Amino acid sequence: MKKYIFVLFTILATLTINSCKGKEKLADKNELQEITLGVMPSMDYIPFAVAQKIGIYDSLGLKVNFVRYLSSDDRDDNLRSGKIDGAITDLTRAITLQANGSGLKIIMKNDGILYLIAGKESGIKKISDLRNTNIGVSENTVTDFSADMVLQLANILTVNVNKPNISKMPVRLEMLQNGQIDASFFPDPYATVAISNGHKSLISTKDLGISATETVFTKNAIKEKEEEIKALVIGYNLAVKYIKEHPQKNWSEILKEDTDLPVSIIRQIPLPDYQQAELPKAKDIKASISWLKIKQLIPESYNEKNLIDSTFVSNP
Repeated sequence: MKKYIFVLFTILATLTINSCKGKEKLADKNELQEITLGVMPSMDYIPFAVAQKIGIYDSLGLKVNFVRYLSSDDRDDNLRSGKIDGAITDLTRAITLQANGSGLKIIMKNDGILYLIAGKESGIKKISDLRNTNIGVSENTVTDFSADMVLQLANILTVNVNKPNISKMPVRLEMLQNGQIDASFFPDPYATVAISNGHKSLISTKDLGISATETVFTKNAIKEKEEEIKALVIGYNLAVKYIKEHPQKNWSEILKEDTDLPVSIIRQIPLPDYQQAELPKAKDIKASISWLKIKQLIPESYNEKNLIDSTFVSNP
């Protein structure tokens, strides 16, 4: 921790800690409550983790409790029941939960990327080879949505592939490596692990123009922990600044602690182009809503009017 103190002091000394709208000061740091944030083992939450590990959140007086999940179903069940304040989830799940009465709102988008990985024994060399294959997905999530977008791009009807529902990422990866499924979308570090074992990356959500994940909070958390969420976002932005100004080797130990992977693998992971916190784009929201309506997962009358809370960040 000591090796980060000077850098952290320098970062904080150059910035005035205001609210995201620049008008209100944060509450006294001694008054801030703890925030619980549900996360999956993926690169989209790394700026939050860096902010915690190098002491940015300590300096803001905020305690963040990361609750880690391997299954999107488990994460979203806890979000729905109020066991956690917020979570990094994907846009399709956020819309589905909100449309079905959960009351959650998106406060910012994240910068994670998913990669479509084909098994090395599958015979798949390009996306047009996906016809009559088994593509593992977590049903009704961004992996399912992204798979459909790839099939559309390859002019393959969804009826011409099998999409088994495998919600736990480690299980999906194991099944890919054992040849039990032919392909699946994975975030890093899972994608890099698969590639290092000889499997092939075909396309990514970045290539498809898909925003993979967003940070959401429950209605109660937004009402009762507004200052805490402001501090969370400020810490995120400071961590993005730190990441951009320091080589990955300087903070790869943070990834090692959070992923339990060897440094040799961690240093192969391509970093997303982390940006200061901003809201999801309207085109991504509309595309997800259209897909969910086609699948009859949300009411035809649903619109995104109450999906976004722009209190904490605003798009440039």
